[in-house]
Amino acid sequence: MVAKFSSVRAVLFDWDGTLADTAEATFRCYVRTFESFAIPFDRVTYTRTYSPNWYHTFRAIGLPEEHWPAADQRWLANFADEQTALMDGARGVLEGLTANGIATGIVTSGNRVRVSRELETHGIAAHIHACVYGCDVTQKKPHPEGLLRCLESLGVPARDALYVGDSPEDIEMARGAGVRSIAIPGGYPNRDALLAAKPDRVLESLRELL
Repeated sequence: MVAKFSSVRAVLFDWDGTLADTAEATFRCYVRTFESFAIPFDRVTYTRTYSPNWYHTFRAIGLPEEHWPAADQRWLANFADEQTALMDGARGVLEGLTANGIATGIVTSGNRVRVSRELETHGIAAHIHACVYGCDVTQKKPHPEGLLRCLESLGVPARDALYVGDSPEDIEMARGAGVRSIAIPGGYPNRDALLAAKPDRVLESLRELL
């Protein structure tokens, strides 16, 4: 698939739900976190409120803003107990891209400590040339700040890059940065919204990238 696009020098990825299979772990951590605030949370609520910007979820379920910092810390503590895997084909795609001289990067809303730890745990950190985490930007997705920062770090212009994600915010971010987008629906409950965002390509698996 990458070969079908002209002048591709870099492929950048979202992390959660795109390279990392974290949807079920995220749901379980939300349940435990919100239980500590006496707020029920089920799959219907998850589907209704899901966003890669978790503050949208906090607001949607009625968690008072003064509790958001504590909820952040409780969610991260809960997630540290989870065992997650890479999405099918993730390792092979990253190895294949780097072997062919294509730069790779990650633009994620996720926490630097958590995501960098997972990159090391899964043994793929060496195949990622640049990362921009949620703490590195002032504007969260779908604002293009994170993607533009990552491209600048790689020294690659937007016209020579692709961005791969699993949420409508990913597609909107890519469009705002002038980057071509590839959508791969994952385990998060947003497939319809993802397709409605009109990505440049839709794939069903990371393996289709090569």
